[in-house]
Amino acid sequence: MPVSAEAEQALHRFVDAIASQTSLQDQFNQVEEIDSLRHLVQSVDSTLTGAAVIPLDQATLPPKILVNSGVTNQEIPWRLLRCPGGPLVLQMICKKANFAVWIESC
Repeated sequence: MPVSAEAEQALHRFVDAIASQTSLQDQFNQVEEIDSLRHLVQSVDSTLTGAAVIPLDQATLPPKILVNSGVTNQEIPWRLLRCPGGPLVLQMICKKANFAVWIESC
């Protein structure tokens, strides 16, 4: 079952939360492994259930469907993209690792 557009708003709120909190950006810049990433994501928004550490080449590939993008004041590039026929995904390029975050479908 696909994720609703309303549920996907959690990713937009997540980006807003990160962009407005320097301390949260600092925490993301320190994360290096998946367990810490999942814990941090859940502490910001418990509805975001999918998270992965991704290679830089994946995080910088030109997206097929770009929804939004930007850079936080702590220099974290981020982008929301839609996978063709699939979910909305947030990708972030942090200092120690690169991440993808999404809402898993039921």
